[in-house]
Amino acid sequence: DYKLADGGGLHLLVRPNGSKLWRMKYRFAGNEKLLWFGHHPEVSLTAAGLSRAEAKIALGQGRDPGARAVAKPKMTFEAAARAWHENRLASLDTGHAARLLRRLERDAFAAFGDRDLLAITSADVLAMIRVVEARGALDVSRRLKQHVSQIYRFAIPHGWADQDPTAYLSDLLKPKPRVRHMARVGIDELPDVVRAIDTYDGDQNPRRRAVSRAAMLFTVLIWARTNETRFATWDQFEDLDSAKPLWRVPPGRMKMDRDHLVPLSRQAVRVLNAIGEIARTGYVFPGEKPGKPISQNTISHIHNAL
Repeated sequence: DYKLADGGGLHLLVRPNGSKLWRMKYRFAGNEKLLWFGHHPEVSLTAAGLSRAEAKIALGQGRDPGARAVAKPKMTFEAAARAWHENRLASLDTGHAARLLRRLERDAFAAFGDRDLLAITSADVLAMIRVVEARGALDVSRRLKQHVSQIYRFAIPHGWADQDPTAYLSDLLKPKPRVRHMARVGIDELPDVVRAIDTYDGDQNPRRRAVSRAAMLFTVLIWARTNETRFATWDQFEDLDSAKPLWRVPPGRMKMDRDHLVPLSRQAVRVLNAIGEIARTGYVFPGEKPGKPISQNTISHIHNAL
């Protein structure tokens, strides 16, 4: 055997039978080692030089270029997602945790739940998001992108993934449509609004029509949000027969840590007394279904009609 050196430890070993083999001599951790790059002429000098350069880079990074890469165990997206979800359970509200998992099961798991984390690309995640966007669920699509990113950030330190495929997707999400709020009603328009409510006849059922009118008029008189009106119950009202009638809205309805106290005008009390002739138990403004308040759809329909 004899060697034809090219520099940097690379040489061509020529055997007596005429075969020629590219090799590279190097030292790692104080030991002399050899790399094998293949036979000449199948592997050209240029290709052997590139292999030598890659080996030099590995050495510069403190890695042994001759060490065999250890295959990472396969971790599917679904398995990693469930581990991430389990890790977060203690900090999540029970209902929110359940909704989060259902969201993943319906969309992300269906798209690539059985695939290895390492094999999922940005294009795969974007395709899943596009399906969600196509059904008009733009808020859900954004939440899913966020969840996938969080799952990968959980997986990377565990060695299950190398990078987050959602990193460059933010600019590709469809923008949410601009929220259009209802036009405000000027003070000069209030009399016309009250008259329109009083003459509202959009429901053929007299009882439902009376409840709808009362709910809208009560909302206007005390400047309440429609949900506050809808979910008002008789036990929240105090002293309706006195000079200081009061509506005590519980903290849960106002997102506060105390009751919200609403003094009532004489006109508001008259509305309550009139609707009380229908029923004075449960919801002040009952809906069609027993034990349910007037629906948001009914309120919205009245808004549009007015």
